[in-house]
This record gives sequence, structure tokens and C-alpha cells, in this order.
Amino acid sequence: MRRVLALAALALIVTSATVAFAHLGSRKYVRVDPIAGGALVEVEVEAVDASMELDLGEDVNLDALRARGPAIQRWIQEGVTLTSGGGDCTSEADAPSLTVRDETDFVLVVLHFECPSDEGLVLTDDTIFPDDPQHEAMVRIAFGSDEDAHVLRRGSRELPIEPVSTATVAGVFLWEGVLHFAFGFDHVLFLLSLVLAAGFVSRKDGLKKAFKDVAILVTAFTIGHSVTLIIAALGYVVLPSQPVEIVIAASIAIVAGLNIVRPEQRGPLPWLAGGFGLIHGFGFSSVLAELGLPSEQNVLALICFNVGIELAQLAFVAVVMGPIAFLAKTKGYRRFVQIASVLIGLLALFWVVERVMG
Repeated sequence: MRRVLALAALALIVTSATVAFAHLGSRKYVRVDPIAGGALVEVEVEAVDASMELDLGEDVNLDALRARGPAIQRWIQEGVTLTSGGGDCTSEADAPSLTVRDETDFVLVVLHFECPSDEGLVLTDDTIFPDDPQHEAMVRIAFGSDEDAHVLRRGSRELPIEPVSTATVAGVFLWEGVLHFAFGFDHVLFLLSLVLAAGFVSRKDGLKKAFKDVAILVTAFTIGHSVTLIIAALGYVVLPSQPVEIVIAASIAIVAGLNIVRPEQRGPLPWLAGGFGLIHGFGFSSVLAELGLPSEQNVLALICFNVGIELAQLAFVAVVMGPIAFLAKTKGYRRFVQIASVLIGLLALFWVVERVMG
């Protein structure tokens, strides 16, 4: 049974690596500005998505996209729609233009909607989701000087155009924090690398001592990423995403390397957790930058996003510590930690190279 569990754990790590190699989903940015008799909607899609939609391939040719402007115009106009309490809205689309976000090419189309009623407006987005189940649409809705932020995903592609309550803002950003950690494979693997060798503490001093050891690591990581998440989200210090993502990947490789060479050594890990947590915080903040904090409730949204990350971390630790403590009782646990760390380290090095080249 222990061998089966060990193989299952290794399979889980390999499966995670396989998923991590896959395309994690593109982003779309939508801004909705309700006006009398309708709304102005700006839609930005990644150029690669437009290229794939037009059967031009993954290698983006901007000149080819410009030449297919009318087709892109029709695609966005047919896929992004608005309805009102009085019936469907009609739209006119401006000619597409090219934009750049964080060194990524986007195609911008502006839609002008006229609606039979100003009440009960609902935005529906049917573009890209059928082909990319992990696609996300970051939507900002302007209400005078205030703006609300939302995320559309494959299972929820309709959005009422109305001001949201404080409770809704709290719930949205809490859930976004949970999702970002859960699907941020680099953050998950970094935390796994930190706690993987806690099995040696469990074997020597018991599970209670192991949980205390992990609590110190998670606390150090939390303090580190919370500090930089806050200062970056509020605009005090903002770093380019590429070097941040490279260092995040390198942090996984370093901790995995320590687990390979000296898996029982725990002394430097709290310092590494706190130090690299500072870098991971800038990575977490990139999601908030894309989603956008509500202008009138930015502190609430920031706190809830961070709490969501912490809840996801605690849930992850609670799930993995039982199997780790059980496997630590086997004679081959040291070898298991080393083999698992080799797999994690190789994936992390792949990410380093990929992000340097990207």
C-alpha cells in the first residue's frame, strides 16, 4: 500500500507537470461604459486568438491580421452581445486596431450598442471560450468615477451591467485569490517543495512538530508575498512581469535542489520562503493588475484577494501533510523526496528557459 501511495504521489506530480506544460488560457480585456440608450464596449483579444480564429496559425503575422480587419470586426461583433430588459441591443463595430499589453500583441475592437431600454443590461461573451476552456475575460464596468471588476469564464459568460455591492466585491476577490493560487502551478510547486521534506520532521518528532515546522514556512512565505502584493497592487513598486516570472521559476528550482542534496536540512528554508515570497507577491499582483481593483473599494478587494490566497494555501497544506507524514514512515521516503524534487526541479528549469526566451 505504501508503494502504491508513493507511486500515486509521483504520478500526481508528473500529471501536474504535464498540465503545466499545456496552454494555460489566454486573456481578453473588456471595458463597458454604459451610456444613455446603450453602452460603449471596448474589446481587446490577444492577437494569437484572432490569428487562430481566422485560421492564420499560432505564429502571429500582424500584417495578415490588418488585412483581415473586416473578418475580425464581424467575429467580435457577433460574439460579444448586449441585451436589455426591453430586448436585444444592436451594435456597430469600429475598425480593429492593434494594441500592446505587457509585450503581448492585442487586437482592439470598439462596439457601439443601442438598446431599447437602459434597464436590465446583460453582457454576453461567446468568443474564444468554445475553443479554449481556460480562457478568461477581464471585464471592467464604468459607473461615473467608479469602476467594478469582474472575470468571465467558460461556465459564466453572462454579466449584468449594474453596480455591485460590497459583499459581492469581497466574494469576487476572495474567490479570485483562491483560484489564482490553485491554478498557479508555479506557486503550488514552490509551496510543495517547501513542505515535502517536512516528512522527516514528522518521522523523527511526530506530526504535531511537522505541522509547526510547516506553519513557520507558510507564515514566512505569507509575510513575504503579502508585503509585495500590497505595495505592487497599490502602485508603489511595480516590476516587469518577465523577470519576476523567471525568478519565481528559479525559486522552485533552488528549493528542489536543496531537497535533492540535503532533504533533511530545514534551517535555511524559512529564510528562503520569506525571501522568495517577496518575489511571488509581485507575481500575485500581476493578476490584480490585469483584473483591476475597484476604484472605490480597492483596499477591500486587495485584502479579500490576499485572504483567498491564504485560504488556498492552508487547504493545500491540510491536504498534502497527511500523505507526506504517512509516506515518511517508509524506508524509501528519502529517495521519494529526491525523485519528486528532480521532477519539480526539471519543470522549474524548463520554465526558467521558457520565460527567458519568451
